[in-house]
Amino acid sequence: MRVIITGLEGKELGKIIRNKFSNIKIVKSNPDFILCYGGDGTLLYAEREYPGVPKVMIRHSRVCHNCARVTRETILSLLSRGKYYLREHPLLEAASKGSILYGLNDIIVGHATINTSLRYSVSLNGEPYGGEYLGDGLIVATPLGSTGYYQSVTQSTFQEGLGVAFNNTVNIIGHLVIASDTEVKVKVNRGPGLVVADNAKKFLRIDKGESVVIKQSHRSTHIVYFKGKKYRQYNIGLGENRVPLGFCQICSKQFY
Repeated sequence: MRVIITGLEGKELGKIIRNKFSNIKIVKSNPDFILCYGGDGTLLYAEREYPGVPKVMIRHSRVCHNCARVTRETILSLLSRGKYYLREHPLLEAASKGSILYGLNDIIVGHATINTSLRYSVSLNGEPYGGEYLGDGLIVATPLGSTGYYQSVTQSTFQEGLGVAFNNTVNIIGHLVIASDTEVKVKVNRGPGLVVADNAKKFLRIDKGESVVIKQSHRSTHIVYFKGKKYRQYNIGLGENRVPLGFCQICSKQFY
């Protein structure tokens, strides 16, 4: 089994693999899996660097050290014994002016200057949704991404479709959960606005009168999951198994 490790503490995980798991080989190219040793941001980085290659999420916590130790050794053992399955996760794509961004968690449309709100309008499959909105922008999230920024704004998650969150708008408007084949078009009426995918540094600028179209992409990736109730807690990429923000995703300990 050939793997590449991503994450700030990758050397630590590599040492464990070399000492305890002889059938797992750390390589520099052509991996079977990407081991994402860290948090959600490590997974998003790994997908950009190694698109489409199956990802194994191994939570590394600087707070719950025991959880981190138990988690990594359990997951490596299950992986080495073939006790896993792959789950496909479609990506989102945002297209504007001939450029496309891909996101596993979410696409965010925001204001380019922090002290100026964005004025924008939204259409769903070509039909206008509401009037003009004034605020910090809009988030379109996947079910996987619904436990991230989307949850912070809406205090909710979802399991199917796409989520649309209106971020800090002057208008009183609730969030939406729409069908996965819905096309979301955002037009900037007063900008400029910025479009970003996940935690990437690259962004698209959209000026007054310009639009971005956000939809589910034909591209997807796979994440490793583990069968059985006993190991469900290690499937931290599964939205239905996430505990609220501010708690350890393994033991549910609250961080202070």
